[in-house]
Amino acid sequence: MSTIVAHVELGELREQRLVESSVEDVVRSLLFEVLNLWDPRRSDLVVTKERLLDIKPELVEYGDVDVYIVSYDIEWRDDSVVDKRFFIVMKNLGEVSNEVISELVNLSRVALLELEKEVKSL
Repeated sequence: MSTIVAHVELGELREQRLVESSVEDVVRSLLFEVLNLWDPRRSDLVVTKERLLDIKPELVEYGDVDVYIVSYDIEWRDDSVVDKRFFIVMKNLGEVSNEVISELVNLSRVALLELEKEVKSL
């Protein structure tokens, strides 16, 4: 089984790779990698499991695929969170995976721009 891993930093896709292993095994091993990147004094370390259909509802024909987000540089703002640095892990669905990753990168970029505007207005 092929799993896709994407590394996002500050709203930009930094790396994307395929791993020949199950999604769950990739998430577990990625956590060890992330421990070296994470600064526990500055941020929480959070793993969330999203659903493909929640991210891109129009992809109903692919079923309810799990998409994991491993966030290691987060900024909390009131009741919301801005992921500055994170990994996306999901089953490789070819171009569909690229669409999902692109969507999440764009959402990250927008959230960072909003955070920047908020900080400047303080």
